[in-house]
Amino acid sequence: MLSPETIAIVKATAPVMHQHGEAITRHMYEKLLRDPAIRAIFDPTHQRNGTQAKALAGAVAAYADNIDNLAALGPAVERIAERHVSLHVQPYHYDIVGTNLLGSVAEVLGNAATPAILHAWTEAWMVLRDIFVGVEQNKYKNSAMAPGGWYGWRRFKVVDAVPESSVIRSLHLEPVDGGAILSFRPGQYLTLNLPVPGHGPLLRHYSLSSAPNGRSYRISVKHEVAPANGVPDGLGSSFLHRQLSVGDIVDVAPPAGSFTAPAGDGPLFLLAGGVGITPLLSMAENELAQETKRPLHLFHAVRDRAHQAFGKQLRTLAAAHDNLSVSILFEQVVGDDQPGQDHDAEGRIDPAAIAALPQAAGAHFMVCGPKAFMACVIKGLRAAGVPADRIRYEFFGSHEEELLD
Repeated sequence: MLSPETIAIVKATAPVMHQHGEAITRHMYEKLLRDPAIRAIFDPTHQRNGTQAKALAGAVAAYADNIDNLAALGPAVERIAERHVSLHVQPYHYDIVGTNLLGSVAEVLGNAATPAILHAWTEAWMVLRDIFVGVEQNKYKNSAMAPGGWYGWRRFKVVDAVPESSVIRSLHLEPVDGGAILSFRPGQYLTLNLPVPGHGPLLRHYSLSSAPNGRSYRISVKHEVAPANGVPDGLGSSFLHRQLSVGDIVDVAPPAGSFTAPAGDGPLFLLAGGVGITPLLSMAENELAQETKRPLHLFHAVRDRAHQAFGKQLRTLAAAHDNLSVSILFEQVVGDDQPGQDHDAEGRIDPAAIAALPQAAGAHFMVCGPKAFMACVIKGLRAAGVPADRIRYEFFGSHEEELLD
């Protein structure tokens, strides 16, 4: 338990963390990532564009703001703990991060970081460490003890590889040991430990793109090409698209993630942009496999026909189930695109129009896709009057901002 004095000091220094937090976390990562074992945990893209430092700074500031009401951080702790478990984070990692973080506080703030402030933040960090360690160790135990579960890494073989679009490739994975596999909640992801030549082990997360079947996992990966000159193609996606073949072996962590659909029989709107279709397809398949009558409305926006994945599968599912409607939107339509077959509309998802549909009353909205897509859709839904607690979303990357604010 934190003393009243520590709580008062941390609370009083919260504005400092809001103002200087990113400078502190950038400084910390510069030191921390000198260790190759630590560096392997982090995506270099999130280091280059600053989102990792921004995300941690926001989390530290939020902790300071709520130091006297830690229950308010429950959802954030759950989401972060899921990501840590997928990366096999251990208690000693917190010790390394804590040492570097507090050292950076002292170096960046200089004389302003008095001994009393550093002592209070050290105590506060240890409490936060213990919260995360407790939650994560419990998750490790539950995954290992569940039917088909395991702890750490397990070897899986690629048994099939399917091109889904010009940029998306599905990989079907089965355990090398032939045993049962852990079930998962649709919307969760797998973490793969990729042996990328010339780079050493690389940890990457990929959404599960089908309903649980008890035999294999399917992930569907977009090939991330360089966004600008001088920036490399995505290391993980390039390896999975260009080098991993049927018969190859990869190490896989148990399914993780907190982006899951709420239970119940109320309407569910699944709004996907590009490869964001992957966790939403898993949700739709699972609902239909359970033979629920829950109304499902899936919207998938893509650049053009070449970039559209799972179109035929979605059409087949909708034809077989009265409670599923599918709308595919192309931003760019060409002469031989067939309305009602290749696409249903031209343009982008209109969140206001969707929120105004009669069947949207009381519905929950699951949103996944690129950052710009997410921002547009979520802000549009909120402007149309959809309550924040009926919108759930998933970034493919670090949660550098809260779009529901």
